[in-house]
Amino acid sequence: MGVEKSADQALGGNYLLTRVDQVLNMARANSLWPLTFGTSCCAIEMMMATGAPRHDIARFGAEVARPSPRQADLLIIAGTIVKRMAPRLRTLYEQMAEPRYVIATGACTISGGPFIYNSYTTLRGVEDVLPVDVFVPGCPPRPEGLFYGLLTLQRMIKSGETLRQPGVRRKPVMSALPPGISMDDIRSEMESLLEADSEVDVEARRRQLGWPSSTNT
Repeated sequence: MGVEKSADQALGGNYLLTRVDQVLNMARANSLWPLTFGTSCCAIEMMMATGAPRHDIARFGAEVARPSPRQADLLIIAGTIVKRMAPRLRTLYEQMAEPRYVIATGACTISGGPFIYNSYTTLRGVEDVLPVDVFVPGCPPRPEGLFYGLLTLQRMIKSGETLRQPGVRRKPVMSALPPGISMDDIRSEMESLLEADSEVDVEARRRQLGWPSSTNT
């Protein structure tokens, strides 16, 4: 007997399963426990502001931050992720409780920010390490931006997983691409720009700076 048939017999069929899904997802969406994780300025400027009394993240049911990944189900990544940090970040994610969710905040987390140029240490997007549910752009994002991302995640959770399909989520559509443009086109353009700026003529750059002066050489 398959899992689907046994669940139908035990819980009374599709109607009851649908209602149980709604209750569970409602509880998950309104009781998110974030993991205290921050590596750079976004954690200071944006994350601390969200918990302050002016903005108050407690209004959104996500103020129960936990220092242990085993007690958290939401990972809000704030700050630059370097390659040495990537394995540790993946370990923290795998130790979190299921179902677990990820919000990537800030330009450095989403795409590497200004550190992707002439740098061999910074990841060009945390999505290479973790599956991200919601992106919150900005440098740093405003607290209102994080709250909008949190509300987007809550909408996704409420209409997401079911008992029959655990782990299957409906990703939110934040914006639509123009007609005729795909994500592959955008990635290829970004790669060409990065490759063009990846090589630097140090001697030519030194001559442009104009120092040290010719009188001191």
